[in-house]
Parts: sequence; C-alpha cells; structure tokens
Amino acid sequence: MNPLKKFLIEQPCTWPINIGGASIDAIDMLATAGARCIFIDCERTAIHIESVRPMVLAAKSHGLFTMLRSENQQAETLIRYLDRGIDAIVVPHTETVEELKMIAEVVDYVSKGQKDKFMTIAQIESLNAVNHIQSLASSTDVDSFLIGPNDLSHSMGFKGDLKPPALWQAIDRVIQELKSHQRIWGIPGLPESQPKYTQQGAKYLYCTLSQIIQQGFKPFHSIS
Repeated sequence: MNPLKKFLIEQPCTWPINIGGASIDAIDMLATAGARCIFIDCERTAIHIESVRPMVLAAKSHGLFTMLRSENQQAETLIRYLDRGIDAIVVPHTETVEELKMIAEVVDYVSKGQKDKFMTIAQIESLNAVNHIQSLASSTDVDSFLIGPNDLSHSMGFKGDLKPPALWQAIDRVIQELKSHQRIWGIPGLPESQPKYTQQGAKYLYCTLSQIIQQGFKPFHSIS
C-alpha cells in the first residue's frame, strides 16, 4: 500500500500544508514544527516543474509526505509530476468516472502496473461533480477525494462566497456519499473546524502556510 494512504488510514487526521511557493526553507521549518505532509500546489502558486524535485527531496529528507496538485488533467502533465517522486497526485476539476479512469491509466503507465506507488486524489469542486458524486464515490479508480468549497462556490454562482447554505448542503451531500462508500477524503480546514470534519470522517484537512502564519501571529499583533 502507498505509504501516505496507509498513514491516512491509520491516523485520525493530518494537515497537508500548501507552502505557497517553491521554498525549501519553509519545508524545513514546517518539518521542525511537526508537519507531516507538504502540499505542492502547481495549480494556484508559481511553482514550476523544475522546482518540484528539490521540494520533494527536501520533504523526504525530513520524512514528510508530499501531495502535488496539478494545474490540469492532461495525461502528459500528470506524467511529468509523477516522475518527480511525489507520494500523491491531486487532479483538479474531476467530474466524471471517465476522468477517474484516465487518472488510473496514467498511474498504471508511470508505475508500470505498480499503482500503489502513488496515491491518487480527485478534487470535487463543481456542481457537475456534485451531481455525479454517487458514481464518482463508487469508482475504485482513485484512492481519495479532496473537496474544494471555493471553486464549488463559483460553480454554483456564488462567486467564491462560502456562506450560502446551499453550498454547504451540496458539500454535506458529497461528504455523506463518500462516507457511505467508506472513501478517504479531505477538505480545507482550520483548527476550529477540525472537530466537525474529523467527526464526519475527514482523514486530512488542507490548509496554507499563510493561514498558519496569520493564526500564529495573532498574539504578537495584539501587543503591537
């Protein structure tokens, strides 16, 4: 079994941390602070392919796991990232079973049939994906799902607003379906939301280094 997948199954919950750029120093500091998983975001940050391998090596030197989010679903893009030694690939904007099959085929190709070398994570972040969640959750072509509330909000016409009840009703529908199929899943979270999500069965809560710094700096800011 993939080491990251095994870790997520055995642990109550963990925090993949998006460091926001290609910073080896940030990886070193997070490792010292007790982080277990680094989220390399090639979709929403300025990280390029040539930076991925050094980041992976830095993470591995500390015993950290690595999740990488691709900027698209193109097979040739996924292959380049899988070749960099990551533990898990996060594929954005997945909506159909056919797309999940494509992900499995790419991993099969790169791993030469040893699919457990990588963990595959499909991102659920559109109304179309929500409408297909039963078939997506029942597919065995990927290992896990990451719920994306921000892009789902845009897909539902809320322009990134995370407050509408209809958005969270859709997210709850996704969570319930994933739970019913006993799937590994994650969602963005903060310490105050961890009890709720872990009770619902989340195995990882995605957060950013920026959020951690903002939370950690509050006691300092209050005396300035």
